[in-house]
Amino acid sequence: MNEFSQIGDAELIDELSTLTTQTAKLRARMFDLMAELDRRRTSVV
Repeated sequence: MNEFSQIGDAELIDELSTLTTQTAKLRARMFDLMAELDRRRTSVV
C-alpha cells in the first residue's frame, strides 16, 4: 500500500497541478537569477 492509495483522483490532480505551477515559477526565477549573474559578469569586464 503506497501513500497515494488513500487519496482520490481529484486530490492527486490538484496536488500535481500545484506542484507543476510551483515548478514553473521556480524555473522562471532560476532563469532570472542566471540572467542577472550573466549581466553582472559581462558589465564588470
